Formats: sequence, C-alpha cells, structure tokens
Amino acid sequence: MGTKYERWLVAKGKMFAPGSEAVAKLVAKLIKDQWIAPESRGHAVKTVAAGEDGKEELPGEITAAWLDASDREEVRLVWPGVPAMKYPLSIAPDGERSFALEIHRCAEYVYPTSKHVGALPTECACGEDLEFEWDEDELAPAFARASGIFAECEECSRTFDPFKGTATLTNPFDGSTEERAGGGAYLFGLKIACESFARDPRLAFAKELAALVEEHFGRAFCEYGTER
Repeated sequence: MGTKYERWLVAKGKMFAPGSEAVAKLVAKLIKDQWIAPESRGHAVKTVAAGEDGKEELPGEITAAWLDASDREEVRLVWPGVPAMKYPLSIAPDGERSFALEIHRCAEYVYPTSKHVGALPTECACGEDLEFEWDEDELAPAFARASGIFAECEECSRTFDPFKGTATLTNPFDGSTEERAGGGAYLFGLKIACESFARDPRLAFAKELAALVEEHFGRAFCEYGTER
C-alpha cells in the first residue's frame, strides 16, 4: 500500500501543447475560481545541472512573457494546498488534506514511471527508439519519476505521435485496467500530488476543475492516477 497518490489530467487523443498566453489565462481562471490561492506561495521547478536548485518563487502574476523566458521552455508550476484552495479531487480524505496542484509544460513528452502506467511503444517509423532518461548524475530534472520521449526524431525529422500506440493503465485501488492510446504521455497537463488521500477506485479530478480546463482549451481531457 502506497503513501502518496498522484493524478494527472492530460489532453485526450492527440498532441496538445498550448501557448504561453493560454497557460497564463488558465492560471488566472484557477485563481479566480479558488483552485489556486495567492497565499499558497507557489514555486516553479525547471531542469538544471545536478547540484543546482531548480526552484524559484512564482511572481505575483503568471504572464505569457514570464513563461516565454528561454529557460522556461520546460517548467513545472507547483502550488501547495492551503485552506483557501478548493479540494481538487472528487473525494476528500478524512482528516488532514495534504496536496499540491501542479501545471506541467514540456518540450518533449513526459511519461510517468510507475507500475500503474504500462510501457508505451516509442519507436519511430525509421526504427529509432525515441525514449530517453534524464541523466540524474548530470541533471536535476523538473519532472521526477518520469522518462521522456522525443517529440521529433533526430534521425529522420519525423514528428512522433505517441497516440498511435497504446499502454495499459491500472487503477491502483481496485486493479482494474484500461488500454489507452498514448498511455500516460503528455506535453501539457495538470497534476495533483497527495500525501493524504481517499483510497477509493472512483477517485478523480473534481468535476468542476476538469470542466474548467476543458472549457478553457475547448477540447477533451482524460485522467489517470498512480500510487507509490
């Protein structure tokens, strides 16, 4: 039985990488609807050289210009849960609610490493394997416990479409499985990281939060969860 739970909300069916203006407006909406609270003291995490601190305090307002900085092509925005924030999952745990809401934007596909997320085919049509690992002897990656998949093949310049393959996703609470196109791959997504959570197979993103994200981007999203 794990002690931490993580749940992702990612675009359904095909590659999706929103621009900085759209991401900044999403953050503003999340603040307005109290999914994020200014007093949360959020921070950004970016990939840096090993031994360096990849964290930086978030500015008072997330703007497209701030997101467009060259060193934020790949960034993880984190807001620790505080009482002023709405609970982001559909079922709250008894007692303390310990969670963080994150927004991920990636230059290459991120693929969470978990026994609940099955392997996805990552071979390009030319035969090149596009999966890679961040070398933690050299780098402190923004996205922990994950591998990467190159969005474009360096050998033949083809754009890789992870949604042409499928992977098995397993519900950590009842063992039920689903074959999903693209598995857990994403270039953009929301993540809820919990240290206290309801061990219920129905656990999902709060309907209002998922609906806000889908309405903002005008497209369907899907979700999955892992326990560790």
